[in-house]
Amino acid sequence: MTDWLYGKNGQATLILDNNCLHSNHGQVIVWFQNQNAYSLQGQYVGWFEDGVLYDSNNQALGFLRNSTGYLPSRPGIGGTPGTPCFDGRPGFSSAPGKPGRGGWSQHDLNVYFNTNPAAFKRDSPRSGRVP
Repeated sequence: MTDWLYGKNGQATLILDNNCLHSNHGQVIVWFQNQNAYSLQGQYVGWFEDGVLYDSNNQALGFLRNSTGYLPSRPGIGGTPGTPCFDGRPGFSSAPGKPGRGGWSQHDLNVYFNTNPAAFKRDSPRSGRVP
């Protein structure tokens, strides 16, 4: 099942597809193992619970339309673009314990996983770096 993940401004930004997130261009940018989120290099970068994606500081990055998890506020949701095609899966490092919940992340959902279209031209293959 695929579903769009919305940022704090309610814009459809990333695509949840079973055990990973894709950019709006269809490239895998995050893998999930249980509730933990990992970069393409297998490093822990956050977690996903009850339809809400949190950064490694436990700040909300984005959410699914039907999420039930904690959000500091719920913005109006915009329309969704067409869904691109997808790709396969790596190994992961161990994840630290989750801290208490906070507000919205200081990071933009599109920037946290370095999914800005300009970054695809700079970093090839994708580096999966987290700011």
